[in-house]
Amino acid sequence: MKKIYYGWWMVLGMVFMYAATNGIAMYAFSVMRPLQIKAFGLDPQSAAFLPTILFVTVALVSPFAGRLFDRLDTRRMIIGGTFAIIALTFGQVLVPNYGALIAYYALFGTAMTFVGIISFMYLINHWFNKHRGLAAGVLLLGSSLGGIVFPKIAASAGPDWQQACIRLGVACAVFMLPPLLLIKNRPSDVGSYPDGIDPANVEAKYAAGGSNITLKQALASPTFYLVLFVTGVLWFCINGYIQNHGFIMKDLGLDAPAAAKVLGVFSSMAILGKLLFGYLSDKFDRKYIMVLSIITMTASVFMLQNALQDSALLTPFALVFGLGFGGAFTIIQVWVSDIYAGRSFGAILGIVTMVDTLAGSAGMITLGSMRKASDSYAGSLNLLLILCGIAIVSAFLVRKPASQVATGTLPVNA
Repeated sequence: MKKIYYGWWMVLGMVFMYAATNGIAMYAFSVMRPLQIKAFGLDPQSAAFLPTILFVTVALVSPFAGRLFDRLDTRRMIIGGTFAIIALTFGQVLVPNYGALIAYYALFGTAMTFVGIISFMYLINHWFNKHRGLAAGVLLLGSSLGGIVFPKIAASAGPDWQQACIRLGVACAVFMLPPLLLIKNRPSDVGSYPDGIDPANVEAKYAAGGSNITLKQALASPTFYLVLFVTGVLWFCINGYIQNHGFIMKDLGLDAPAAAKVLGVFSSMAILGKLLFGYLSDKFDRKYIMVLSIITMTASVFMLQNALQDSALLTPFALVFGLGFGGAFTIIQVWVSDIYAGRSFGAILGIVTMVDTLAGSAGMITLGSMRKASDSYAGSLNLLLILCGIAIVSAFLVRKPASQVATGTLPVNA
């Protein structure tokens, strides 16, 4: 029986670690906030400010964290981030007031950048060339797993949010500490090679390599800004819809259980999208898989626009949007890796993460504001269609940096 490549065991461990950080920050905290509103005497606007603090912190810290991953020991940084996340999860029980809660969210967002998508993609970039897309898709299943497990743990404590902190802390430790033992910086640390394949037997297009593009060169290149625009548009659309999902369903006359059912269909298809698009990105030119993900997203927005008049289209919309979301989430990471893998990959991925996070927040605010101004989401959906159309053209215009074309150092065709 063929031995399973060590990198896959590490990816499996990272799935659980990512499930913990993402599940707590994005889902469990939302369960606890209504209880904290009551405990601290907050108004809804004050409570809504808390996730904004989290997102902005992640955005601002990401470029600095990425630069550190280029210079320091990745494994040690992940270890530090892991213990910080566990300590902070337990430590929320000590938060005495709203001001301290704001500081807490900022600290949690900072810790997330060291044990999240940047750090894990940095490792996948070292461990996989031929199967990098599938590895990224498997990793991102952690966000789905976290969304299933951690809100239920938070809710299991009932109205006692301090008890929820304790239960979340225990679960966080269980999810993160054992996998931490699997983390290694490079395949050479266990006497192996990327994908577990001896370099002498690797196909030319999968040969390990890297970009000589520095952060300074990337910032001076129009290609980099096209990449930022494309990925930013996708997160503007994704987060804009997800954060307004309940209000859109309400406009369509759906009650809470029906809205949850639509979200469930979306979430299930997102799992398939992550794996499918990750697999496809290992088989075909990744630029075109990126375009395919945008086209899928565009089709889903068009279906939602028509669902405003015909609610029978809601389930097909959820199927297509979930597939597009899962695919886009995965291919963004792999596409950026293909173009900019190398000595400045961490710093560049940090900037991409910053822009995507801010764009997602802008999408949430913009769609809500347009709905409030016009009493309808129709205008918002028209905006998303226009942005997706421009993003498709922009993705087609992205070219490999000249140094990669000349030297053939790109890990996989982009």
